[in-house]
Amino acid sequence: MSILRRSTWPCCMLNTDRFTPYEFWCEELEAGIPTWAIGRKFQNGKTVWRENGLALPEVRVPLLMGIWGSAFCATLSHYYKEVQPAMRALTVFASLDALISEREEDLVKLHPINPAAIPNYALGMREYLPSSVPESIHQAQNFQLMDAGMSNNLPIYPLLRPGRDVDILIAFDASSDVRTDNWLRVADGYARQRGIKGWPVGAGWPPPEETAEELQQDLAEAQAKSEEQAQQKIQQAQQKENTKKMTGKSKELGVCNIWVGSTEERTSEGEPPESKLVEEDWELMHPGAGITVIYFPFMANSEVPGIDPKTSDFMSTWNFVYTPEQIDSVVDLASTNFQQGAERTKRTVRAVYERKKKLREERQEAEKERRQRWKLRQGYGAGRRIGDGDHGDHFS
Repeated sequence: MSILRRSTWPCCMLNTDRFTPYEFWCEELEAGIPTWAIGRKFQNGKTVWRENGLALPEVRVPLLMGIWGSAFCATLSHYYKEVQPAMRALTVFASLDALISEREEDLVKLHPINPAAIPNYALGMREYLPSSVPESIHQAQNFQLMDAGMSNNLPIYPLLRPGRDVDILIAFDASSDVRTDNWLRVADGYARQRGIKGWPVGAGWPPPEETAEELQQDLAEAQAKSEEQAQQKIQQAQQKENTKKMTGKSKELGVCNIWVGSTEERTSEGEPPESKLVEEDWELMHPGAGITVIYFPFMANSEVPGIDPKTSDFMSTWNFVYTPEQIDSVVDLASTNFQQGAERTKRTVRAVYERKKKLREERQEAEKERRQRWKLRQGYGAGRRIGDGDHGDHFS
Protein backbone atom coordinates (compact mmCIF):
# COMPACT_ATOMS: atom_id res chain seq x y z
CA MET A 1 0.00 0.00 0.00
CA SER A 2 1.51 3.31 -1.02
CA ILE A 3 0.52 6.92 -1.29
CA LEU A 4 1.42 8.15 -4.74
CA ARG A 5 2.29 11.66 -5.90
CA ARG A 6 -0.36 14.04 -7.16
CA SER A 7 0.64 17.43 -8.48
CA THR A 8 -2.45 19.23 -7.16
CA TRP A 9 -1.83 21.08 -3.88
CA PRO A 10 -2.78 20.76 -1.05
CA CYS A 11 -2.26 17.01 -1.43
CA CYS A 12 1.13 15.34 -1.57
CA MET A 13 2.89 11.99 -1.89
CA LEU A 14 4.75 9.60 0.35
CA ASN A 15 5.28 5.85 0.45
CA THR A 16 3.65 4.01 3.32
CA ASP A 17 5.56 1.17 4.85
CA ARG A 18 2.56 -0.70 6.19
CA PHE A 19 -1.20 -0.44 6.18
CA THR A 20 -2.54 -3.06 8.58
CA PRO A 21 -5.71 -3.46 10.68
CA TYR A 22 -3.70 -1.94 13.52
CA GLU A 23 -1.38 0.69 12.11
CA PHE A 24 -0.90 3.09 9.20
CA TRP A 25 2.83 3.80 9.01
CA CYS A 26 5.11 5.76 6.69
CA GLU A 27 8.74 4.77 6.37
CA GLU A 28 9.90 8.13 5.01
CA LEU A 29 8.24 10.01 7.89
CA GLU A 30 9.21 7.40 10.49
CA ALA A 31 5.76 8.06 11.92
CA GLY A 32 2.25 6.65 11.74
CA ILE A 33 -1.16 6.53 13.35
CA PRO A 34 -3.53 3.76 14.47
CA THR A 35 -5.66 2.53 11.60
CA TRP A 36 -8.82 3.54 13.43
CA ALA A 37 -7.60 7.16 13.35
CA ILE A 38 -7.41 7.42 9.53
CA GLY A 39 -9.59 10.33 8.44
CA ARG A 40 -9.09 12.43 11.56
CA LYS A 41 -7.38 15.80 11.43
CA PHE A 42 -4.13 16.07 13.38
CA GLN A 43 -2.04 18.97 14.58
CA ASN A 44 1.20 18.60 16.54
CA GLY A 45 0.54 14.87 16.83
CA LYS A 46 -2.87 15.27 18.49
CA THR A 47 -6.42 14.88 17.23
CA VAL A 48 -8.20 18.09 16.21
CA TRP A 49 -11.66 17.60 17.61
CA ARG A 50 -14.72 18.75 15.69
CA GLU A 51 -17.09 21.42 16.97
CA ASN A 52 -19.38 18.78 18.44
CA GLY A 53 -16.49 17.46 20.51
CA LEU A 54 -16.28 14.20 18.58
CA ALA A 55 -13.82 12.75 16.10
CA LEU A 56 -14.61 11.07 12.82
CA PRO A 57 -15.49 7.39 13.15
CA GLU A 58 -13.31 4.72 11.60
CA VAL A 59 -13.13 4.75 7.81
CA ARG A 60 -15.63 2.34 6.33
CA VAL A 61 -14.51 -0.80 4.51
CA PRO A 62 -15.99 0.25 1.11
CA LEU A 63 -13.71 3.30 1.05
CA LEU A 64 -10.72 1.18 2.03
CA MET A 65 -11.57 -1.29 -0.74
CA GLY A 66 -11.57 1.60 -3.18
CA ILE A 67 -8.14 2.68 -1.93
CA TRP A 68 -6.77 -0.84 -2.20
CA GLY A 69 -8.30 -1.60 -5.61
CA SER A 70 -5.58 -1.35 -8.24
CA ALA A 71 -8.12 -0.43 -10.95
CA PHE A 72 -8.60 2.90 -9.20
CA CYS A 73 -4.92 3.78 -9.25
CA ALA A 74 -4.28 2.81 -12.87
CA THR A 75 -2.92 5.43 -15.21
CA LEU A 76 -4.14 6.02 -18.75
CA SER A 77 -1.17 3.95 -19.87
CA HIS A 78 -2.39 0.97 -17.83
CA TYR A 79 -5.92 1.32 -19.18
CA TYR A 80 -4.64 1.34 -22.75
CA LYS A 81 -2.57 -1.80 -22.19
CA GLU A 82 -5.72 -3.58 -21.00
CA VAL A 83 -7.79 -2.72 -24.09
CA GLN A 84 -4.89 -2.93 -26.54
CA PRO A 85 -5.44 -6.63 -27.46
CA ALA A 86 -9.10 -5.99 -28.34
CA MET A 87 -8.16 -3.07 -30.59
CA ARG A 88 -5.74 -4.97 -32.81
CA ALA A 89 -8.56 -5.87 -35.21
CA LEU A 90 -9.22 -2.20 -36.01
CA THR A 91 -7.89 -0.95 -39.33
CA VAL A 92 -6.47 2.18 -37.68
CA PHE A 93 -4.79 0.24 -34.87
CA ALA A 94 -1.21 0.62 -36.14
CA SER A 95 -1.36 4.41 -36.47
CA LEU A 96 -3.31 4.79 -33.22
CA ASP A 97 -0.89 2.56 -31.34
CA ALA A 98 2.10 4.51 -32.65
CA LEU A 99 0.48 7.80 -31.63
CA ILE A 100 -0.28 6.58 -28.11
CA SER A 101 3.19 5.09 -27.71
CA GLU A 102 4.73 8.48 -28.43
CA ARG A 103 2.81 9.96 -25.49
CA GLU A 104 3.73 7.15 -23.04
CA GLU A 105 5.59 9.51 -20.70
CA ASP A 106 2.49 11.68 -20.37
CA LEU A 107 0.03 8.81 -20.05
CA VAL A 108 1.83 7.24 -17.08
CA LYS A 109 1.29 10.46 -15.12
CA LEU A 110 -2.47 10.73 -15.62
CA HIS A 111 -4.93 9.01 -13.29
CA PRO A 112 -8.52 9.15 -14.63
CA ILE A 113 -9.91 8.41 -11.16
CA ASN A 114 -8.81 10.68 -8.34
CA PRO A 115 -7.32 8.98 -5.28
CA ALA A 116 -8.89 9.15 -1.84
CA ALA A 117 -7.71 11.98 0.40
CA ILE A 118 -7.09 11.86 4.16
CA PRO A 119 -5.86 14.62 6.47
CA ASN A 120 -2.10 14.94 6.86
CA TYR A 121 -1.33 13.47 10.28
CA ALA A 122 2.21 14.92 10.24
CA LEU A 123 1.24 18.60 10.39
CA GLY A 124 3.16 20.50 13.05
CA MET A 125 5.61 17.63 13.58
CA ARG A 126 8.58 19.19 11.79
CA GLU A 127 10.99 18.89 14.72
CA TYR A 128 10.12 15.22 15.21
CA LEU A 129 10.43 14.10 11.58
CA PRO A 130 13.64 13.24 9.72
CA SER A 131 15.44 16.11 8.01
CA SER A 132 15.01 14.31 4.69
CA VAL A 133 11.24 14.91 4.72
CA PRO A 134 10.35 17.34 1.88
CA GLU A 135 8.90 20.73 2.70
CA SER A 136 5.62 19.87 1.00
CA ILE A 137 4.85 17.35 3.73
CA HIS A 138 4.84 20.10 6.35
CA GLN A 139 2.44 22.25 4.30
CA ALA A 140 0.04 19.79 2.68
CA GLN A 141 -3.36 19.54 4.33
CA ASN A 142 -4.08 16.10 2.89
CA PHE A 143 -2.44 12.93 1.65
CA GLN A 144 -3.90 11.15 -1.37
CA LEU A 145 -4.03 7.38 -1.19
CA MET A 146 -4.03 4.80 -3.95
CA ASP A 147 -2.90 1.22 -4.22
CA ALA A 148 0.70 0.64 -5.32
CA GLY A 149 0.00 -2.64 -7.08
CA MET A 150 0.89 -1.16 -10.45
CA SER A 151 4.48 -0.62 -9.30
CA ASN A 152 4.89 -3.21 -6.53
CA ASN A 153 2.37 -6.00 -6.30
CA LEU A 154 3.84 -7.89 -3.32
CA PRO A 155 3.57 -6.12 0.07
CA ILE A 156 6.83 -7.52 1.48
CA TYR A 157 8.72 -4.30 2.19
CA PRO A 158 7.45 -4.01 5.78
CA LEU A 159 8.99 -7.42 6.48
CA LEU A 160 12.40 -6.22 5.27
CA ARG A 161 12.65 -3.14 7.47
CA PRO A 162 15.79 -2.88 9.61
CA GLY A 163 15.21 -4.51 12.96
CA ARG A 164 12.64 -7.04 11.77
CA ASP A 165 15.36 -9.67 11.12
CA VAL A 166 12.98 -11.92 9.24
CA ASP A 167 14.26 -15.47 8.73
CA ILE A 168 11.50 -16.80 6.46
CA LEU A 169 9.26 -14.86 4.10
CA ILE A 170 6.26 -16.64 2.57
CA ALA A 171 5.00 -14.75 -0.48
CA PHE A 172 1.62 -15.58 -2.02
CA ASP A 173 1.59 -13.94 -5.43
CA ALA A 174 -2.00 -13.69 -6.66
CA SER A 175 -1.12 -11.46 -9.60
CA SER A 176 -2.60 -12.46 -12.94
CA ASP A 177 0.73 -11.62 -14.56
CA VAL A 178 3.10 -13.58 -12.30
CA ARG A 179 4.99 -14.88 -15.34
CA THR A 180 5.43 -11.55 -17.15
CA ASP A 181 5.83 -8.99 -14.36
CA ASN A 182 8.43 -10.36 -11.96
CA TRP A 183 7.18 -8.70 -8.80
CA LEU A 184 9.32 -10.80 -6.49
CA ARG A 185 12.52 -9.70 -8.22
CA VAL A 186 11.54 -6.05 -7.75
CA ALA A 187 12.60 -6.57 -4.13
CA ASP A 188 16.22 -6.92 -5.31
CA GLY A 189 16.47 -3.18 -5.84
CA TYR A 190 14.81 -2.43 -2.52
CA ALA A 191 17.17 -4.77 -0.66
CA ARG A 192 20.18 -3.19 -2.35
CA GLN A 193 18.93 0.35 -1.64
CA ARG A 194 18.24 -0.38 2.03
CA GLY A 195 21.40 -2.42 2.58
CA ILE A 196 19.46 -5.54 3.57
CA LYS A 197 21.78 -8.49 4.07
CA GLY A 198 20.74 -12.00 3.22
CA TRP A 199 18.13 -11.31 0.54
CA PRO A 200 18.22 -14.05 -2.17
CA VAL A 201 19.26 -12.02 -5.20
CA GLY A 202 17.48 -13.09 -8.38
CA ALA A 203 14.58 -14.83 -6.64
CA GLY A 204 11.55 -14.89 -8.90
CA TRP A 205 10.51 -16.04 -12.32
CA PRO A 206 13.26 -16.95 -14.80
CA PRO A 207 14.03 -14.55 -17.65
CA PRO A 208 11.73 -14.54 -20.71
CA GLU A 209 12.17 -17.05 -23.48
CA GLU A 210 14.84 -16.48 -26.11
CA THR A 211 14.03 -14.08 -28.93
CA ALA A 212 13.55 -15.27 -32.50
CA GLU A 213 17.02 -14.02 -33.37
CA GLU A 214 18.59 -15.92 -30.48
CA LEU A 215 16.74 -19.08 -31.43
CA GLN A 216 17.91 -18.75 -35.03
CA GLN A 217 21.48 -18.31 -33.84
CA ASP A 218 21.19 -21.40 -31.63
CA LEU A 219 19.90 -23.41 -34.59
CA ALA A 220 22.76 -22.26 -36.76
CA GLU A 221 25.30 -23.16 -34.10
CA ALA A 222 23.68 -26.57 -33.62
CA GLN A 223 24.22 -27.69 -37.20
CA ALA A 224 26.47 -30.77 -37.16
CA LYS A 225 28.60 -31.95 -40.06
CA SER A 226 29.28 -35.41 -38.67
CA GLU A 227 27.90 -37.98 -36.22
CA GLU A 228 30.71 -37.20 -33.80
CA GLN A 229 29.94 -33.50 -33.92
CA ALA A 230 26.24 -34.23 -33.45
CA GLN A 231 27.00 -36.17 -30.26
CA GLN A 232 29.09 -33.27 -29.01
CA LYS A 233 26.19 -30.88 -29.63
CA ILE A 234 23.86 -33.17 -27.68
CA GLN A 235 26.27 -33.30 -24.75
CA GLN A 236 26.64 -29.51 -24.78
CA ALA A 237 22.85 -29.11 -24.77
CA GLN A 238 22.55 -31.51 -21.84
CA GLN A 239 25.25 -29.67 -19.92
CA LYS A 240 23.50 -26.36 -20.60
CA GLU A 241 20.20 -27.76 -19.31
CA ASN A 242 21.91 -29.16 -16.20
CA THR A 243 23.45 -25.74 -15.55
CA LYS A 244 20.00 -24.16 -15.70
CA LYS A 245 18.72 -26.66 -13.16
CA MET A 246 21.69 -26.07 -10.87
CA THR A 247 21.21 -22.30 -11.00
CA GLY A 248 17.46 -22.50 -10.59
CA LYS A 249 16.83 -21.05 -14.03
CA SER A 250 14.48 -23.69 -15.39
CA LYS A 251 11.74 -22.61 -17.78
CA GLU A 252 8.92 -22.87 -15.28
CA LEU A 253 8.43 -22.58 -11.55
CA GLY A 254 6.14 -24.82 -9.54
CA VAL A 255 3.41 -23.98 -7.05
CA CYS A 256 6.00 -23.84 -4.23
CA ASN A 257 9.46 -22.39 -4.90
CA ILE A 258 12.21 -21.72 -2.36
CA TRP A 259 15.31 -19.53 -2.42
CA VAL A 260 17.78 -18.70 0.34
CA GLY A 261 20.15 -15.75 0.47
CA SER A 262 23.60 -15.43 2.02
CA THR A 263 24.94 -13.21 4.79
CA GLU A 264 28.59 -13.85 3.92
CA GLU A 265 30.64 -10.78 3.08
CA ARG A 266 31.69 -10.48 -0.55
CA THR A 267 35.14 -9.27 -1.58
CA SER A 268 34.26 -8.73 -5.24
CA GLU A 269 32.77 -5.43 -6.36
CA GLY A 270 30.79 -7.04 -9.19
CA GLU A 271 27.15 -8.04 -9.16
CA PRO A 272 26.38 -10.75 -6.56
CA PRO A 273 25.58 -14.19 -7.97
CA GLU A 274 21.91 -15.01 -8.31
CA SER A 275 20.43 -17.42 -5.80
CA LYS A 276 19.44 -20.82 -7.11
CA LEU A 277 16.29 -22.66 -6.25
CA VAL A 278 16.60 -24.76 -3.10
CA GLU A 279 16.20 -28.44 -3.95
CA GLU A 280 17.23 -30.12 -0.68
CA ASP A 281 16.63 -29.15 2.95
CA TRP A 282 20.34 -29.29 3.79
CA GLU A 283 20.90 -26.24 1.57
CA LEU A 284 19.07 -24.20 4.21
CA MET A 285 21.42 -25.34 6.98
CA HIS A 286 24.52 -23.39 5.92
CA PRO A 287 25.73 -21.11 8.78
CA GLY A 288 25.91 -18.17 6.36
CA ALA A 289 22.37 -18.66 5.06
CA GLY A 290 20.27 -15.51 4.89
CA ILE A 291 16.59 -14.83 4.30
CA THR A 292 14.58 -17.79 3.03
CA VAL A 293 11.81 -16.97 0.57
CA ILE A 294 8.95 -19.43 0.00
CA TYR A 295 7.07 -18.32 -3.12
CA PHE A 296 3.55 -19.50 -3.98
CA PRO A 297 2.51 -18.10 -7.38
CA PHE A 298 -1.22 -18.28 -8.07
CA MET A 299 -1.22 -20.44 -11.18
CA ALA A 300 -3.34 -23.04 -12.94
CA ASN A 301 -3.37 -26.57 -11.57
CA SER A 302 -4.39 -29.70 -13.43
CA GLU A 303 -6.22 -30.92 -10.31
CA VAL A 304 -8.57 -27.92 -10.53
CA PRO A 305 -9.77 -27.79 -14.16
CA GLY A 306 -11.71 -24.90 -15.65
CA ILE A 307 -9.84 -22.05 -13.95
CA ASP A 308 -6.64 -20.29 -14.92
CA PRO A 309 -5.68 -16.93 -13.36
CA LYS A 310 -3.97 -16.02 -16.61
CA THR A 311 -6.88 -16.67 -18.98
CA SER A 312 -10.14 -16.82 -16.98
CA ASP A 313 -12.05 -13.64 -17.81
CA PHE A 314 -13.72 -13.28 -14.41
CA MET A 315 -10.27 -13.09 -12.75
CA SER A 316 -9.38 -9.88 -14.56
CA THR A 317 -8.06 -6.98 -12.47
CA TRP A 318 -11.05 -4.96 -13.60
CA ASN A 319 -13.73 -7.42 -12.47
CA PHE A 320 -15.29 -6.70 -9.07
CA VAL A 321 -18.27 -9.09 -9.21
CA TYR A 322 -17.83 -12.83 -8.63
CA THR A 323 -20.52 -15.50 -8.67
CA PRO A 324 -20.56 -18.00 -5.76
CA GLU A 325 -19.29 -20.70 -8.12
CA GLN A 326 -16.40 -18.53 -9.26
CA ILE A 327 -15.47 -17.73 -5.66
CA ASP A 328 -15.48 -21.44 -4.80
CA SER A 329 -13.24 -22.23 -7.78
CA VAL A 330 -10.72 -19.54 -6.79
CA VAL A 331 -10.64 -20.78 -3.20
CA ASP A 332 -10.30 -24.37 -4.40
CA LEU A 333 -7.37 -23.49 -6.66
CA ALA A 334 -5.57 -21.53 -3.95
CA SER A 335 -6.14 -24.30 -1.40
CA THR A 336 -4.95 -27.03 -3.77
CA ASN A 337 -1.80 -25.13 -4.68
CA PHE A 338 -0.94 -24.53 -1.06
CA GLN A 339 -1.61 -28.10 -0.02
CA GLN A 340 0.82 -29.31 -2.67
CA GLY A 341 3.52 -27.14 -1.12
CA ALA A 342 2.49 -27.41 2.53
CA GLU A 343 4.78 -30.31 3.44
CA ARG A 344 7.77 -28.67 1.82
CA THR A 345 6.95 -25.42 3.60
CA LYS A 346 6.91 -27.25 6.94
CA ARG A 347 10.26 -28.89 6.18
CA THR A 348 11.72 -25.52 5.25
CA VAL A 349 10.56 -23.92 8.49
CA ARG A 350 11.98 -26.86 10.41
CA ALA A 351 15.32 -26.67 8.61
CA VAL A 352 15.68 -22.94 9.29
CA TYR A 353 14.69 -23.51 12.93
CA GLU A 354 17.31 -26.23 13.32
CA ARG A 355 19.96 -23.98 11.78
CA LYS A 356 19.09 -21.14 14.14
CA LYS A 357 19.01 -23.52 17.08
CA LYS A 358 22.45 -24.93 16.25
CA LEU A 359 23.96 -21.47 15.89
CA ARG A 360 22.39 -20.40 19.20
CA GLU A 361 23.73 -23.45 21.01
CA GLU A 362 27.21 -22.83 19.56
CA ARG A 363 27.10 -19.23 20.79
CA GLN A 364 25.94 -20.33 24.23
CA GLU A 365 28.69 -22.95 24.45
CA ALA A 366 31.32 -20.43 23.40
CA GLU A 367 30.03 -17.96 25.98
CA LYS A 368 30.08 -20.66 28.66
CA GLU A 369 33.69 -21.52 27.87
CA ARG A 370 34.65 -17.84 27.91
CA ARG A 371 33.10 -17.38 31.34
CA GLN A 372 34.88 -20.47 32.69
CA ARG A 373 38.23 -19.22 31.44
CA TRP A 374 37.55 -15.83 32.98
CA LYS A 375 36.69 -17.39 36.36
CA LEU A 376 39.86 -19.48 36.30
CA ARG A 377 41.97 -16.44 35.56
CA GLN A 378 40.27 -14.40 38.28
CA GLY A 379 40.58 -17.15 40.87
CA TYR A 380 44.24 -17.80 40.09
CA GLY A 381 45.11 -14.10 40.28
CA ALA A 382 43.23 -13.60 43.55
CA GLY A 383 44.94 -16.60 45.17
CA ARG A 384 48.40 -15.37 44.26
CA ARG A 385 47.75 -11.86 45.52
CA ILE A 386 46.20 -12.92 48.82
CA GLY A 387 48.69 -15.73 49.38
CA ASP A 388 51.54 -13.26 49.13
CA GLY A 389 50.03 -11.09 51.88
CA ASP A 390 50.93 -10.90 55.60
CA HIS A 391 48.09 -13.13 56.80
CA GLY A 392 48.69 -15.91 54.28
CA ASP A 393 44.96 -16.56 53.92
CA HIS A 394 43.69 -18.25 50.76
CA PHE A 395 40.27 -18.47 49.16
CA SER A 396 39.05 -22.03 48.78
